[in-house]
Amino acid sequence: MLDLTTAGAFGDLNGAWFYEAHAASTGTGLIQSFVRVQAKGVEEGYNTDFRPFAYNELNSATFTHSLLLSSVPIVRLDGTDYREFLLDINENGPGTMLSLDEIKIYQGTTGNRSGLISTWEDTPVYDMDAGSEGDSWIKLNYELNSGSGSGDMYAYIPDSLFRSNPEDINYLGDYLYLYSKFGLNFTSVAGPEEWAVRKGVGVDTMVVPAPAAWLIGILGLGVAGLKLRKLA
Repeated sequence: MLDLTTAGAFGDLNGAWFYEAHAASTGTGLIQSFVRVQAKGVEEGYNTDFRPFAYNELNSATFTHSLLLSSVPIVRLDGTDYREFLLDINENGPGTMLSLDEIKIYQGTTGNRSGLISTWEDTPVYDMDAGSEGDSWIKLNYELNSGSGSGDMYAYIPDSLFRSNPEDINYLGDYLYLYSKFGLNFTSVAGPEEWAVRKGVGVDTMVVPAPAAWLIGILGLGVAGLKLRKLA
């Protein structure tokens, strides 16, 4: 279990880094939401343009839709490039803790996949439970931030896992699917939970503090000390 219930907490699972998103500014205009899920107890789902949904996704094209790999920011962390995803939870009921129990990310050639992921024949490019730690989960605390829309966790997935060059024999497609499941260890009592990416992508790489520097430089959009460079 990775505990992100205190300000500035971070850790890695199967090669990806996860940071508590303390003091992040994620208001309208700054982020692009791509999937919302909501259910009592256990909730799960993935982004797609297809309707009807297979799980607990909310039926709004504004908040649940396809996602291009080119829309996901590249963040440089300790000299390594990662793709950045932002999670915003909304557990303002009797229990403010929530468990994130599964993350699986797939690449595809279209944006309208459907059905249960157990019926998909391809292997995810990232699976939180596939590392040496085995079955893993992340503990989150809604009370750390100012409410829904303020952001609660950053996920950094190694960019090297994604096959984005069409000329590469291992090319997997331009679209991403992020499947997540919540509530197996700490249940959902409110919701929705929302995944998003920062807007203004595909132009810059943000250089963020390495894990050791995180304790003295909490990451947030607009926080001083972040550097931008143009991609070649």
